Amino acid sequence: MFSFKKKTNELDKVLKNLVKNEIAVTHHATKSGGAIYRSKIGGKPAAPEGFEWPRFEAENFNEETANRPLSFLCQINLEEISGYDKEELLPKKGLLLFFYEMESMCWGFDPSDEGCSRVYYFEDVKGLVPTDIPSDIDSDYIIKEYDLKFKSKPSYPSFEELDLYSDIDCDWDDYDKAVEKKGYELDSERHKLLGYADLIQGEMLTECERTSRGFYCGDNESYRNTPDSVKLDIKRCATDWTLLFQMASIEDDDFELMFGDVGNLYFYIKKQDLKTKSFEKAWLVLQCG
Repeated sequence: MFSFKKKTNELDKVLKNLVKNEIAVTHHATKSGGAIYRSKIGGKPAAPEGFEWPRFEAENFNEETANRPLSFLCQINLEEISGYDKEELLPKKGLLLFFYEMESMCWGFDPSDEGCSRVYYFEDVKGLVPTDIPSDIDSDYIIKEYDLKFKSKPSYPSFEELDLYSDIDCDWDDYDKAVEKKGYELDSERHKLLGYADLIQGEMLTECERTSRGFYCGDNESYRNTPDSVKLDIKRCATDWTLLFQMASIEDDDFELMFGDVGNLYFYIKKQDLKTKSFEKAWLVLQCG
């Protein structure tokens, strides 16, 4: 009984040290007449005059290669969410734009996936204008417009990430119970900014670090062929990465947006790049069931 209580107390201390703030994001029907630079999913992005729409050349599922326009996913007005950013990690003003190439639907485990997603930061929203979606994008990849609401919440890592942050010895059930006791719901089907990612297929921090070093992450052979000293250094540096934005699949009465099989897109960024507003260095990972 004593050892169980001691273990619980140790786990509580670990969670107290690991807790972060996340900004929960919910989407709802858009209202007409909103500011062009408001936070929203889909529709037309607000961008500077003459904005060059990002494109990416890759194979689709039919092995057809083309240089395709990326889909506009979401824009976040940072002034709108500054009150929810309890750790003050994001700039106080400006607009973040998120894009992803939907037809090739890269997973982010190959260094050659660089460019399949893009993040733009525009500090001065006053000079932005509605930007037309390229005419050669497939209509299936044009995302319906939704307005957004925000809420600040505590965030804890999933069990699969725990050994990157702590050497505590505990099992999955004990950890999940301790997290749930703190009122945190593990739910992968949601949008969020910052905090910890809701995992579907395992932790992604080491994947981000591996791909940034040019290592392929799509099979076990790549991991086996990585020298042990490099593996250890990758694990050591993995927590330099942090979640920037998690976007879930969307289903409603007249629109469906699927990332794989009801999956999520995760935009990760190195903490130093976040600090210097180098959002163009973010890396995307796709996970699904």
